[in-house]
Amino acid sequence: MTGGILQDITIGNCRLILGDCREVLPLLDEQADMLFCDVAYKLTSGGGAHQSMGGIFAKDRYDNSGLLMEVPAWEELGGPFLRACRPDADAYIMTNDKNLFRAGMAFEGAGWKFHNLLVWNKIRATRNQWYMKNLEFTIYLWKGKAAPINDCGSMQLFTLNAKKETEHPTEKPVDLIDQYIRNSSNQGDLVLDPMMGSGAALVAAMQSGRRSVGIEINPKWFKVAVERVARAVEARGGDATPRFAVGQQEAVT
Repeated sequence: MTGGILQDITIGNCRLILGDCREVLPLLDEQADMLFCDVAYKLTSGGGAHQSMGGIFAKDRYDNSGLLMEVPAWEELGGPFLRACRPDADAYIMTNDKNLFRAGMAFEGAGWKFHNLLVWNKIRATRNQWYMKNLEFTIYLWKGKAAPINDCGSMQLFTLNAKKETEHPTEKPVDLIDQYIRNSSNQGDLVLDPMMGSGAALVAAMQSGRRSVGIEINPKWFKVAVERVARAVEARGGDATPRFAVGQQEAVT
């Protein structure tokens, strides 16, 4: 395979790549019309809450180090993401409150321009001694010439108590990403997710008639994304047969 691309599979109009996005992005042969990324960031470590927490923060899954997965520095991402998009493009970067300001400075420093701050109200809250956490944030950015969103009636706040579809610890709902994609791209456009996790953005792109490229560094979640995208394509009557890159073993490890 080429460079940092470990596996390269296409299902329907979705291309899924196993590899480190920092190595893969320069190898892509087409720039994206829009970018969505739920960046892997360090969570809050320490603290002295006495109540036991469950879910992704249960003691058997999270050691309170702040790390649920491999975490790159924000400053490593803004430039590669910028260059992977067309001259006029929007980007949606998800983060939590602790990383919001550093992420914004890193991406603006790389050349992105700030449009708006969007908020997802998850309804379900994570226990915290200094106000329970029920919100996640999306930094809405653009490069080149700014364009209005397709539905100017959309508001900053998106409220959804989303049911989890996979075991990915930071899975984001397809319906949330769907709104971003429909507002900042058109049918046939290419949507890029450099850290696709379980593939929610690719599912949203496919369901709205967009093409997509997703990159994932973790083989476990790459496999989950491949299976999830295949099910979604098949559910809409498409051909879910995986098409492997030339010279690649037809297996998902």
